[in-house]
Amino acid sequence: MDERKILIAFFSMTKDYSFGNTERLIKGHTEQVAEHIAEVTGGKLYRINPTEALQKEKEYHPQPLTDFETYDTVYLGYPIYYHKMPQMVTDFIESHDFSGKVIIPFSTHAGSGLGGTVEVIRYLCPDSTVKQDRAVGSAQVQTDKTNIQKWALESLK
Repeated sequence: MDERKILIAFFSMTKDYSFGNTERLIKGHTEQVAEHIAEVTGGKLYRINPTEALQKEKEYHPQPLTDFETYDTVYLGYPIYYHKMPQMVTDFIESHDFSGKVIIPFSTHAGSGLGGTVEVIRYLCPDSTVKQDRAVGSAQVQTDKTNIQKWALESLK
């Protein structure tokens, strides 16, 4: 196993909006991908989403992780909203110092890939290394587990 300390930070929805669906999911697509990555990397999972209590507040800003500086590599996952990452992911990035860290973006989507989000991450984290990203179509989250895990391991090289 790799000696680097790995964080898998993700924002995940619990509704499936792909292809006109609006059904509730037990786990969001991005969370499922994050779990696939954690299985092969041993990374720590961290949900960016607010708790239900905080969702009711008008202004929510994610609390910085107190041990964030100890991580060398951050897989950063999010669903794509109209070719953009959710604002909470941007807020998470802005509330942490990513200098010197390796960032590996991944997204789930219903057809729009990563949009322009990797460029946004590079802009927000100019002193980081942004590595090969992965976009997973919502319909492939469960059937593409092996390829997701293969990508996760290859992205650490």
